[in-house]
Order: sequence, then structure tokens, then C-alpha cells
Amino acid sequence: MSATSAAAVEISMEHGNATSKIIVTGTIERGDAKRFKDFWDENAYDSFRFIVSLDSPGGSLMDGIEIGQFIRKNGAHTEVRRYSAEVAGQYYREERPGAECYSACALAFMGGVEREVADDGKIGFHQFYGGSSTSTTEVMETTQYISAFLAGYLRDMGAKPELFERLSGTSPDNMFVPSAAQLSALNIVPQLGFHEFKLMPKDGLIVATAVNEQNPGALERLYEIETLCWKKRPIINLYAADDKQGLSPEMASRSTTHIDGFRIDTTAGSYEYGKDSIRLYPNQRLLASLVIDPKVARALGGGNGMVVVNSYTASGVFISGRIEAPPGGDEAILASFRDCL
Repeated sequence: MSATSAAAVEISMEHGNATSKIIVTGTIERGDAKRFKDFWDENAYDSFRFIVSLDSPGGSLMDGIEIGQFIRKNGAHTEVRRYSAEVAGQYYREERPGAECYSACALAFMGGVEREVADDGKIGFHQFYGGSSTSTTEVMETTQYISAFLAGYLRDMGAKPELFERLSGTSPDNMFVPSAAQLSALNIVPQLGFHEFKLMPKDGLIVATAVNEQNPGALERLYEIETLCWKKRPIINLYAADDKQGLSPEMASRSTTHIDGFRIDTTAGSYEYGKDSIRLYPNQRLLASLVIDPKVARALGGGNGMVVVNSYTASGVFISGRIEAPPGGDEAILASFRDCL
């Protein structure tokens, strides 16, 4: 189903069993935010997950932001991707190269809870066009207001402050097109795993810690990962966001828990541990302490990794998280384990 009008953005829906996709193409004109909302209200149903796929040269600044705010409010994801035109009787549209999402489109894109740019896709940011007010004073007042509003929007969407600086420093007739590294560094495309571990003192020890606000979900509890060396043993502490998300006494007790061990995946291999290497905690933020071997600690600090606590779905709890390391490994994690290696 499509919603089109003269000079307006084109919107179509591709329904799936679990995931449905809203495909948005063309220039975003004034009033298209309302058209997008109306289309969503009429067509976004029967799916657990929605992705808004964008391929647009831009257009109305405020409509782009309003679309982004609506996407975030509804918990949808965004992507920059190009698809073939709709064909009658064809259920799925084929992906095409050359997707672009510039200016107002890029602002709409930032509304996604999760965001992805196709490998050959491009996203671009620049200054907004101030328009032609009747006086210099009006231009300055309008510019200051919109700048503050835009900076706040990007902050709320999770972008690094440097993105607004790059945007503000790019004239309306130019475009800042981030590289793959900049997409991650500026949090345009969020790193979904735990990253940017920071060293800090704690109870006489040096620990490395990272928080991932996007990791917790309906069943997933893990919010923070902490690594340290305690009595010559490498330890990984796993935390929930608050006490309410902690383990119940039944989940934490050895006699009643479904949790019987954990797995550490690293670039050097996967390592399984049993219940003797894990301690569970009831009614607090600290969910579990994992005791690992020095070689596993070294591998975990040397590249990307995954921590998975073993439990049955019926237990109603998942504790897992991906660690995304910079090239060469995570120096903070390695430093926290140093006395154990």
C-alpha cells in the first residue's frame, strides 16, 4: 500500500511475520510528517518489530525531525537502504545499490532506536537553511532557536555532541558525509554492544566498566559489565540497571535456579564454564560474578567478545552482552586484568 501526493514523499509498507518495513523515498516536504504518522496509524500492525527504510535527498527540516521523534516514540528502527519500485503481485521488493539519506532525511534517520546504513549507502548532514526573514534580527533569532532545538534533538537521539559541531560547520550547499569510522564514533550508527570501557578505582582495586542502555529488554537484564582482578583471579561482574531488575531469591539460589553456567565467546574461541565458576546475587543490581581463566581474560581483552549466562527461556531471565573492542583490543579491559595475566 502506498501513500503519494504531488511533491510529497512516497511511503509504502512491506509486511512480514515478525518484522515489517516502512519504505520512505523522495523529498520530504512540509506536511509529510503528518502523512507519515497517518500512514503508520493505518498500516503499522501485526508485527513485533518495525524498520523505517529511508532513501531521500532531504527536504523540510522540521518534518524530518518530527518523523524522527515519532519513530523513536514508537520504538522503531531505521536504515538507509534503497529498494526496487513496487510491482503488482510481487510481495517483496529487491534491494538496490546507491541509497542516500541527506539533510532532513538524516535527521529522521536519527530517530531509530537501532540504526543501520547499507554498506554502499550514504548519509549526510549540513547546516539548515535559515530562510529569508524580513530583518537580520529575525534571522538571528530564528537561527538561534532552531540551532538549540536541533542540538537538543540530536542529543536526545543519542548522537555525540561532535555531530552537531560538524553539522553546524558545513554550509547548506555542502554535505558532511561521515565515513564508516565516523558513523560509529559520532554514534550516528550506535554500537549495539558494550564498548568504551573506562578504568576507575573501586574498593582498592582497578576495574574496567561499560554501560549499554540499549542492551536490557523485556527479558534481558544486563546493563553494565565490569572486569577486574581479585585475588589473582580474573572476574567479570554483571549488573542490572537497578535493584528492581535484579534476580529474585529463587533465581539466585543454587537449589532453585535455572542458571547453571556461562559461556565466553572471543576471537580466539568459545569457552564454557559450569555452576562452580558463577555466583548469583538476589535482590540487588549485581546479578552475577563470573570467574574465568587468565587465557580467556587475555582473549576477551584482545578483541570482540560475548558473555552469555546459561538459562532456560522458562526462567524469564536472560543475562548476555556483546563486547565490541577497538582495533587491537580493549586496553581498559586488559589493564583491569593485568595482575591476573
